[in-house]
Parts: sequence; C-alpha cells; structure tokens
Amino acid sequence: MDLKRNIQNVPVALIITLFIGFLLILVSPSEKTLGSLIKLIYLHGALITAGLSLFTAVGLVSLISLFRRMTNFKLLFAIEKTAIIFWVAATIIGTLASVFAWGGINPGEPRFAATIIVSLLSVSVYFISTSSENHKIVSLLGIGLALSVWVIMGSAGKILHPDNPFGASEQLIQIYFLLITLVFLAASVLTVRWMKKMEK
Repeated sequence: MDLKRNIQNVPVALIITLFIGFLLILVSPSEKTLGSLIKLIYLHGALITAGLSLFTAVGLVSLISLFRRMTNFKLLFAIEKTAIIFWVAATIIGTLASVFAWGGINPGEPRFAATIIVSLLSVSVYFISTSSENHKIVSLLGIGLALSVWVIMGSAGKILHPDNPFGASEQLIQIYFLLITLVFLAASVLTVRWMKKMEK
C-alpha cells in the first residue's frame, strides 16, 4: 500500500521532466559509427553526470551538517537515495550499451568495475547512515562517500570505454547531449524534493 501511495504521489513536474528527457533521447540524432545505439549513451552519460553531481551534493551537505551539528538528515538521506537510484540506473544502461556495442560485458573494464563498486559502496553508506543516531558519523560517512566516488571514478582506467564519446562528435549531437543532461539534472533535483517529503 505504501509503495502504491508513493507512486501515486510522484510530482507531476518530475513526470513531465522525465517525459521531456526521454522524448529528447527519442528524437536525438544517431551517430555514424554507433547508429541509434548512441541514444543509450545519451541516457547513460546524463545519468552518470547527475549521479556524480548528487554524490558531490552529499559531500557538501554532510560537510555543512558536521559543523552545524544537524540532527535532521532528511535532505541528506534524500540526496543519497536519489544518487543511488540515478547511479544504479546509469550502471544498468551502461551495461546494456556495452552488450549491444561490444557483444557482452567485459569484467576487466576498469570503468565498469568502478561503477559497480560505487553502487555497492553508496548503498552500504546509506543503510549505515540511516541506522545511526550519531550526527558526526552520518556526516563523516557522507563526506567519505563523496570523496570515495570521485577517487574511484577518477582513477578508473579505460580499455574499451571511450575517453569522451561526445567531445569528438558533431555539434548537433553535443547540443542534444547537453540538453538531455540538463533535463536529467533537473529531474534529479525534483526527485530529491520528492524523496525528502517521503522521509519520515
């Protein structure tokens, strides 16, 4: 019943924003080499960008809470939960793109391993944080999570994963990727607001 009620309470603005995002992906131009597969790459890249932005926000809010001795972590937990959702979605979409582009998943791909590690780490931090009543522990965990995500992703090498799949593309593709990313960033903010309302 709670799940049904939560689904019914999804903000209209969030639904519209996600609809616009997927519509942009649908009408986005294909790429010469990847063809229509690039549409998955648009989504993957936008979700990864939103996820990294959310994890950064986790670190900033945690840093503020550490010095202000906050006892209400509704906003922090809402951001963490949203970051996990977007990141796991990005990992799934990236895996599908790998299967279609390269015929399977390469376990030795550092970037793939890094996204899996971040997913597991973020879920662990969330559950530990939400079960702790010590504001310092919660704040330090959030700061540690944000730093760990950037270290893990920044140090992950690439074998098959391109360095910048959109940087060398034609301008129209770059514009669409920018628009799609901005829309999903907006969707992440709206999701955080929704998650905050759902927090008890």
